[in-house]
Amino acid sequence: MPRLSAEQLRTVSSSIFKALGTPEKDAEAVSQLLVEANLSGFDSHGVIRLPIYVRGIKMGAVKLGAEISIVEETTSTAIVDGGWNFGQVVCTKAMDICIEKAKKNIVGLVTARNCHHVGRLNVYAEMAMKQDMIGLASVNSTSSVAPFGGKTRQLGTNPLCFAIPAGEEAPMVLDMATSVWARGKVMVYLARGKELPEGVLQDSEGNPTVDPAQYFSGGMLRPLGGLMGYKGFGLSLLVEVLAGALAGAGCSNSEEYRSRPFYGGNGVFLMAINVGRLTDINAFKSRVDDLFRTIRNSPTSPGFDEILIPGELERRTREQLLRDGIYIEEKTWSDIEGLCRELNVAIP
Repeated sequence: MPRLSAEQLRTVSSSIFKALGTPEKDAEAVSQLLVEANLSGFDSHGVIRLPIYVRGIKMGAVKLGAEISIVEETTSTAIVDGGWNFGQVVCTKAMDICIEKAKKNIVGLVTARNCHHVGRLNVYAEMAMKQDMIGLASVNSTSSVAPFGGKTRQLGTNPLCFAIPAGEEAPMVLDMATSVWARGKVMVYLARGKELPEGVLQDSEGNPTVDPAQYFSGGMLRPLGGLMGYKGFGLSLLVEVLAGALAGAGCSNSEEYRSRPFYGGNGVFLMAINVGRLTDINAFKSRVDDLFRTIRNSPTSPGFDEILIPGELERRTREQLLRDGIYIEEKTWSDIEGLCRELNVAIP
């Protein structure tokens, strides 16, 4: 069960991509974001995805170096066609466009389609946050989630992310699936031979199960919220409208989505709100600081030592894993070693 440094993982990942013909800049950018997901504790979006991306390249689902074009735009909006390039490459360019429009028009809104898997959303929302903007990112994805009360796959895990700048306090970054878990986290538990917690998965008949293998036998994830799962279901439907219907990418359960040349990928919805054009930026940050500080310093319930603002745990995890290294389960590492041998890439 190896534990590797972030630099080792970035190097082996980018080397594999480049060996397959990926432009150097794209190979390094995608590898950086995969490893950043591991560093944040989100192994579901980290290098466990590397063999999946490689399969996508080999089957033509990822178009290496494909042109990313603006189909249509106004002063404050744009529609982007990713050409089936890496999602990370497409989404980074789309958010750059979004930010530039927000600088001029208070709000920038960009949708993207024909886009491979984009990875963790925090990266793109934080791009806006670093420009003193509120960043919002959302994507739909392959159907893997049952609607509240249902027993067929109708929705993607459909994450939402908000990144909010602060002053002296650390910023807030909320990056969450609208299902109980992301699909990739089930993959991690399967690779590690672990049972799932109760309430995450149901089998093909709608019965609860803790066996991650059931997902690959017709099982499905549940919407966020447990007994109040209609709330996660409602948020997931919202994402389908924004990232599927509005973006022109197709909703997860639609024939339009399933009939793509390469079933999968993400429809993307991005927004950047230029805070300083709506209110004084320093006054805004002061209010946010007061909000976060008051909440964080409020009394804790039994069993809790502290109250964390969204994003704090990920920052702490990153610091620890940069110091101690990133644990990679045997199954994932074996797959990566196999790719290295196949492509004549040095194994760390």
